[in-house]
Parts: sequence; C-alpha cells; structure tokens
Amino acid sequence: MNPYADYIFDLYGTLIDVKTDESSAAFWERTACGASLRCDGETLQNAYLALCRDEVRRTHAAHPDVPEPLVEPELTNVFSRLLLRFGGANAPDAQAFARLFRKNSTVFLRPMPHAAETLDALRLRGCRVYLLSNAQACFTDDELDALDLTGRFDGVLLSSDAGMKKPYRGLFEQLLSTCGIDRKAAVMVGNDAVADIGGATDAGLDSIYLHTWSSGARPKTLPPSCREIADLAELLL
Repeated sequence: MNPYADYIFDLYGTLIDVKTDESSAAFWERTACGASLRCDGETLQNAYLALCRDEVRRTHAAHPDVPEPLVEPELTNVFSRLLLRFGGANAPDAQAFARLFRKNSTVFLRPMPHAAETLDALRLRGCRVYLLSNAQACFTDDELDALDLTGRFDGVLLSSDAGMKKPYRGLFEQLLSTCGIDRKAAVMVGNDAVADIGGATDAGLDSIYLHTWSSGARPKTLPPSCREIADLAELLL
C-alpha cells in the first residue's frame, strides 16, 4: 500500500531536464539586440547583475527572517527596471523580455523520463501532487506549458512568488499550510541533496532522492527518512 497521500515534487532536474548558459558575451549581445535596447551586451550584463543584487536586498528587507542567501527575488522586477533604463520605442514588455532572455540562454529543455505519466498515475491512485520549486514564474509558467505539465498539480509554489527558496524551512511550511498537507503523510521528491532532501528533512518530511546530471556530486549519505530511486517510474512500484 502506498504510504503517502501527498507527493511534493521539485521541478528542474527532477521533472524537467534543462540547461541554460548566460555566460557568453554573445548571449548578452543577442539579448540586447533582440529586445531593441539602447545598450550593448556588456552594459546589459553589468546592469542585470547589479539589479539582481539590489532586488535581493529589497526582497530581504520584506522577508527579514529569511537568511539573505535563501532570499529569492522576482526577476520580472529586474526586467522591468532594465526596460526603464534601456528600453526604446520597440522594446518588449517585461514578460516578453523575460521570455526572450530565457529562450536565448536555454541550451535544451525537455521532460525527465516518465515525468508526466508518473504524475498522472499518482493522481489516478488518489494521491495529490504538488510542485515546490526554486524557480522564476516568468520562466517556469511558459516551460510548464511547453512540456504539457501545466494542470498536473494540485498546488504550485515557486520561490519567486514566495520571496524565499529551498532549503529554507519557511518555504516548505508555506506549502504545507496553504495546501493543507499533513507532513506525516507526505514526501518530497527531488534531485538536490541540500535544497530538496535537506530542506524536507528539516521540515519533518520524508524524502525521495533522484540523482541526475544536474545534482552535482552524489551525496555520501542520505537521511534515514530518505530513499533513492533511479527513475520517476519507481514511485509507482
């Protein structure tokens, strides 16, 4: 018998396999040009990084109990401020700019094996499935649509909406409280030993670890409340 009523999933590296690259000068130049900005790529990069730091400070001021490294700003604010500074008559709005930025930086985007099928099968068994992700809504909403994952969750909480990110316990508590999840009957499924597994353990949740290429080094140990799987389909066994 399935011991869990509720499954809480990480997104990137767990349900979606994605690689992005914002490191090249060509990316910044292409993005500045594509958005019809009145600046070159280097100027855009420097301004973007500075505004990200400023948005972290602003978000931390709104969430003073959250350690600053675990604060998550809303990047739409950064894109809006960049457009105010560099946008011309043909510049896009902030959401369109965010889409362009993400498109230009994405190397690949694809579902993890058996992602949608596993979510659907769990719900058919009467389980509830939730998404708890360190992610930006201005990127993630479109990517869920593109990979046909929208509508497959009973609840979604993204770090950009909460102003905090995993492994901060407050993010887990917000999902549990908002969605009425009993932590004793719930499990966190993720590929990050610190953000997903460590955060879940701190919040009193069981966890399931899926090691993927984006996980980094395999953890030497996992908490007693965690088990490891090699494929999402194993959740149905």
